Amino acid sequence: MKRTAIETRKITINLPVSLIDPLLQDGKLSLTETIKTALKEYSQRRACEELLNMRGKVKFLLSSQELKELRD
Repeated sequence: MKRTAIETRKITINLPVSLIDPLLQDGKLSLTETIKTALKEYSQRRACEELLNMRGKVKFLLSSQELKELRD
């Protein structure tokens, strides 16, 4: 079984302590995991904004009822 490595990049960033400390207080996530989570959420939010900007510009061939039936 071949394992594929996730490409990573080591970076140095300067962030205000006031942004980081409240997120690390519960101790559930490391700083790296906290930053990764924030970047994923930001990426998802941008994708949603792009979809919302397409509103009214895309014609769907299926009705909402037909989409629901396909899900089931």
